[in-house]
Amino acid sequence: MRSRIDVKKILYALPHSRTLRELARNAGVSHTAVRRLLKELSTQGVFRVITDDSFWGLTRVIVLDQEGRIPRHVPSGTTGLRTLISEQGSGTLIMSYIPKRLVDKYMETLREEVDVSEWFTSKEYIAWLPNPELEAVTPKDFEKLVDRSAEYVPPRTRAKPLSLPDEYDLILLWGKLLYGPFTRPSDIFSKIRGVESPSKQVLSYHYRAHFQPGWRYTTYFKLESTMEAPFIVYYLKGIESERVAKALALLPGHGMSFIGENHAIYMGQPLCGYHPLFLEIPQTYNVEAPYGISYMKLDLYTDVPRLWEMLDRDKKEWKWPEQKIPIKLQEKT
Repeated sequence: MRSRIDVKKILYALPHSRTLRELARNAGVSHTAVRRLLKELSTQGVFRVITDDSFWGLTRVIVLDQEGRIPRHVPSGTTGLRTLISEQGSGTLIMSYIPKRLVDKYMETLREEVDVSEWFTSKEYIAWLPNPELEAVTPKDFEKLVDRSAEYVPPRTRAKPLSLPDEYDLILLWGKLLYGPFTRPSDIFSKIRGVESPSKQVLSYHYRAHFQPGWRYTTYFKLESTMEAPFIVYYLKGIESERVAKALALLPGHGMSFIGENHAIYMGQPLCGYHPLFLEIPQTYNVEAPYGISYMKLDLYTDVPRLWEMLDRDKKEWKWPEQKIPIKLQEKT
């Protein structure tokens, strides 16, 4: 007879675990029990690698078009295209994951397709993580959470950023973001066509020295029905945007924040009881929320870019790919 698995015990050990064996050891349970539980949890949500993008010289670009235009094409590096609904009407959210050095070219290309209302580049990416104190946070606790958010999030890498990641590094990053934190490095390369797999020794070096330092922590998002907990988007401007956005990302539920210089955006599925909090924030902190709460449709486009295709191997520098991505409506529930 199987013994009952303590799900919370395993989830609380997740942020600092990078392999199933490490997760089992940190949680004090068997490797078999961990494998069985993760298989079950994967039917209810997703496990995610939360990255320190600066290690690879990458950034997230967040773009808002308040006219709600749907582009026929988007530039390479685009990770998401979503429709937003608010009291002000329909808008479009465009997200990308690209090298910092190619941001200007990305925006130049994007402006050929949409009118940009607001945009910024991220310097930090924060997402909710399993923690007993965070699970107990109520709207009344938000002020304390703003002051203490740094205590809950694992620190960023102290390793020196790579001057330029290579093909192997970026394939590992792509695979972990697409297939999940516990996908074996060798299995990632087996899914790529046209790229010769490195030797075991070379792969081990790249994984240890060029990928793991940018792996900030691991988390799990249990996805709720959008009928019960709709996805919301909350854009912030102002000198306290960073502090507020970090705390919002740590509210109970599936949530994340992309944080730039005096700009930030939160997106997630907070329980309805937290929604009044979003209306109070501009009155309490030195921030603006120009569009209020927007509801996000899970439509249009989502992808993990193949960043190694932006490398010029001969010149050993980033290059801009001229091809654009065609957009077709992809309705999801």
